[in-house]
Amino acid sequence: MSLILRIQKTAPRVWTGLHRPGNRLPPPAPLLVLFICASLTAGLVYLSYPARSVAGLAWLAWAPFLAGISRIAKCRTAFLYGWFTAFLFHTGLFYWIYYTCVHGGGLSVCLSVAAWLGLSALLALQTGLFGAACWLVRKSGPFFPLLAACGFVALEFLHQTIAFYGLGFPWLMWGYTQWNTPVFLQLAAYSGVYGVSFVLIGISACVAQALSIRPAKRKIGYLILALLVWLGLYLWGNSRLSAIHFPQDTPVSVALLQPNIDQYKKWDPVFEQEIVDTILAQGEELEGKNIRLAVWPESVVPDELENTDYQTLMENIAARSGAYQAVGSSLSQGAQQYVGAYLIAPLADGLQVYKKEKLVPFGEYIPFEKIVRKLFPRVDILGELGMFSAGAAGQKLLNMNGLLLGSTICYEAIFPQLWRKQGRQGAQLFVNLTNDAWFFDTAAPYQHFAANVLRAVETGRPVLRAANTGISAVIEPSGRIAQQTHLFTQTVLFHSVHVPQKGMNFYMRFGNWLAYVCIFVFAVGFVLSAVLKYE
Repeated sequence: MSLILRIQKTAPRVWTGLHRPGNRLPPPAPLLVLFICASLTAGLVYLSYPARSVAGLAWLAWAPFLAGISRIAKCRTAFLYGWFTAFLFHTGLFYWIYYTCVHGGGLSVCLSVAAWLGLSALLALQTGLFGAACWLVRKSGPFFPLLAACGFVALEFLHQTIAFYGLGFPWLMWGYTQWNTPVFLQLAAYSGVYGVSFVLIGISACVAQALSIRPAKRKIGYLILALLVWLGLYLWGNSRLSAIHFPQDTPVSVALLQPNIDQYKKWDPVFEQEIVDTILAQGEELEGKNIRLAVWPESVVPDELENTDYQTLMENIAARSGAYQAVGSSLSQGAQQYVGAYLIAPLADGLQVYKKEKLVPFGEYIPFEKIVRKLFPRVDILGELGMFSAGAAGQKLLNMNGLLLGSTICYEAIFPQLWRKQGRQGAQLFVNLTNDAWFFDTAAPYQHFAANVLRAVETGRPVLRAANTGISAVIEPSGRIAQQTHLFTQTVLFHSVHVPQKGMNFYMRFGNWLAYVCIFVFAVGFVLSAVLKYE
């Protein structure tokens, strides 16, 4: 009995033996308080991501959530609290899934709602685990902001890795909220998107500690720490942006073509001539401009390019303009069908092709296809899915007379592993060919575009993004957007791109070192918390 009383007296001081007696956590809160904290964080997260993109809110968005963690009595409650918070903001951010399924996929309202809410619920498990992880280390005092940031990054990295090698949907990484603030993106050149997520969560955790503890001077200490980190990163980012200079060699003249072809005209033979006329008209705009590379979107032609009249069409445009043509098109090889990106030279010397490696689940292939088709045998659209095969890993880079192109198609923008692999192969310039017409005028095209900005900073290479209906853009290695289009406009962007000299930045060389450090630090913090709790 005396041992139990001793544990009860010492338990509130786990790690807080380093603290003053006044630095106590508050008692457990009623559900209403937790609901308010969850709702505040969900609202701030929603506003931080595209299309709202109020990037400044991201620095404080998780503070209400993390402050609520200190008022929770049980680990399972922390998990449910995290899951509920994420379910709220995911349903807001992924509303376009319902819209796309109904209007683009032809699914019933019930199935569309199920897809929207089901994905939101599934992805919310990650934040549920984050809530439980923060609860386990909630009494770590001054170490809590560090451990919270490490736990968040560890879970982001785990999800990203599972998705790359298996199945997942890492569409919204927290660092993407800063896509329109290049000064805070410079960290990604050294740590990838994970570094940006790390500082955002760390500062939110400092603010949460200030809201949760006593006395006042301890609160001020956390707020000063948060301000110093933010200010230091801001000054360093500005300094790095100012120091960036372009090489003296001749820049590469490029054109990005946005034909704005209606998604449902694209596959209808009635509109074939209209599409050809659009391509011809845009191709004529390239003539006399001394363009070296023209980038067309994914699936710009309504049939396979190779061995069809469309190959002749694009070869003629290349010849008349004197520019290489990067063209998105499906292709078949035997019984296999691929999503591809072709490179056509001005002089007919054969086609180079990249085959898409990472396919869209339930869009270009069906995971666990036999099971899914048994469960939904009457869903007609399943007959049109699952037809594509993934391209082989380690494909040769497209070679534009000595200038090596990294190629990604649509969904592949969200996989930094793929971009880093091509960067290490020697890619000097990246093209991303996409077709976001499926998403209509929703937040999805903006969310998809944001990932490309982070990839430019991570690789230290310019990114040329051509989208059928937008957003097309030229993104500099610093993360600055040199030019971009509006949605659902037909236009051509012309720009001179300064391609950095061959070589790799820190992230290209050392990859996801920060994620591994975060996993280690959180594991140590968790073990110490457990040991000290029961000693």
